[in-house]
Amino acid sequence: MVNLSGNLYMRAGRSAFAEIDAALADLRGKADHILVDMHAEATSEKEALGWYLDGRVTAVLGTHTHVPTADARVLPGGTAYITDVGMTGARASVLGFDRDLAVSSLVTQMPTRLLPADEDPWLMGVLVTCSEPLKADAIEQLLLPAT
Repeated sequence: MVNLSGNLYMRAGRSAFAEIDAALADLRGKADHILVDMHAEATSEKEALGWYLDGRVTAVLGTHTHVPTADARVLPGGTAYITDVGMTGARASVLGFDRDLAVSSLVTQMPTRLLPADEDPWLMGVLVTCSEPLKADAIEQLLLPAT
């Protein structure tokens, strides 16, 4: 697994594209599957990385925005892709935080200590199925309530 941080709106120290090239050179011949977690704000940056890596890694899985996207697919070169897998946590919240506190902070523009929410917990993620190295056969979105 390779974890990358996006540059757009997040100001990562180095380019995710240069970093993944270096990581892949180091991993060459050492792994049957490579999963890339692209932790980024901009969907365009995540999608561009998916196309850039298509056929070179097993999956590019976007994270950070906490909201699952509806674009899970296997790209033509065999790389599973989704812009954001979503979050595991309370859906009755604002990004996992108590919704009343989060709304109050935005309405009043005053700093507020946000506390985690626990109402309506869900597990969100994906299941990537593979039958040969560095190739995904399928990607299935998982959106599972705790109850």
